[in-house]
Amino acid sequence: GNRTGWLVVRLICARVRAPMAQTAPRILAFDTSAQLTALAVCVGEHVLVEEQVASEGKHAEVLLPKLQQALDRAGLALSDVDVIGVGVGPGSFTGVRVGVATAKGLGLALQKPVIAVVSLIALAAEAASLSAAEWIAPCLDAYKGELFAALYARRGGGLELRVGPFHAAPAQVRERLAAESGGAPLALIGPGVTRHAELLQGAPVSFQVLHGAAAPRASVVAKLALAAFERGEIPELSHVAPLYLRDSDAQLPKTPLRV
Repeated sequence: GNRTGWLVVRLICARVRAPMAQTAPRILAFDTSAQLTALAVCVGEHVLVEEQVASEGKHAEVLLPKLQQALDRAGLALSDVDVIGVGVGPGSFTGVRVGVATAKGLGLALQKPVIAVVSLIALAAEAASLSAAEWIAPCLDAYKGELFAALYARRGGGLELRVGPFHAAPAQVRERLAAESGGAPLALIGPGVTRHAELLQGAPVSFQVLHGAAAPRASVVAKLALAAFERGEIPELSHVAPLYLRDSDAQLPKTPLRV
């Protein structure tokens, strides 16, 4: 609406401030794949501001004003930002679209790199800092009684994707995770775990549930975006897109309607 357009103009036209002394990249990061709007402002790996807003999925109304507030709290203008990191899903179709469109709009206006981060990877990276489990499974709510999930293994100080991302009913997710991990203890993280408690029922493996992750953390998105930026893995803006694992419900009919 007009309010959203005005906020975009206000952000883009933020006054230019004198360059800051530090050389570490200044990162603006956000993720809108879940019901919470997650955002962070970081300098290198140092988190200046981080927030998860209970937006009930209304990311279009919340994201831009909250980004402006976060930048103000960090003492930065939008023109100070060096890198924009955005969670690209999978997750809420509308939510992910809002986040990606916002990131691309800001990146285009500011001529700053936009780095896509898979939201499940952000959850897995958070889990790796909380648990010593060798196997990690991030889970997001896919609605329709399903989960978005993936399976990662610790390898060489990092995480290696073993399965996914994929979507399935909780029982199918449980069976696939158990089979692929060989029955080893497995850490689960993400809002999909708490929303679909049946995921844990009759589990043939030892599941460690990491509580509190109601959405991917934006500071983790920022950290992963920073790592990609420092490796020179900067995609063309046109290649930054939502990660959809299934078709949206909002589709045109295959057969044209007749009046």
